[in-house]
Amino acid sequence: MSKERKTMLILDLENLTYESETTGKKFYGEGSFAAQPDQSVLGPRHRHMYFTEDGGSSPGVYARLGSTGVYYTMFQGMSSKYDGDESVGVALSPDGTKFYAGIQDAGVLFEFRRDDGLPFE
Repeated sequence: MSKERKTMLILDLENLTYESETTGKKFYGEGSFAAQPDQSVLGPRHRHMYFTEDGGSSPGVYARLGSTGVYYTMFQGMSSKYDGDESVGVALSPDGTKFYAGIQDAGVLFEFRRDDGLPFE
């Protein structure tokens, strides 16, 4: 991932090819991804890539569904108190049922669980 160019390289190691795409280009639903991609983690089955946004006015965690390349908002700090802040620490619990992330300067750590109790991914 290139923070400066807002570009992600997608490697296909079986066919020794790659694609590049502008991050956040195919965005679905509410929210926005206006700053730069930062920390990232793949879900347990590699269906989703979860990543944080580095600064800007919309710190949060976003997901990219690998099969379609569509981006979704997991959560986003909407209050003006988060302007210029940064989302950090994206992680999944070992069993995948808990999703963790924080907002750095605000000192907030979130733990998310799915309503149906299933793991993320």
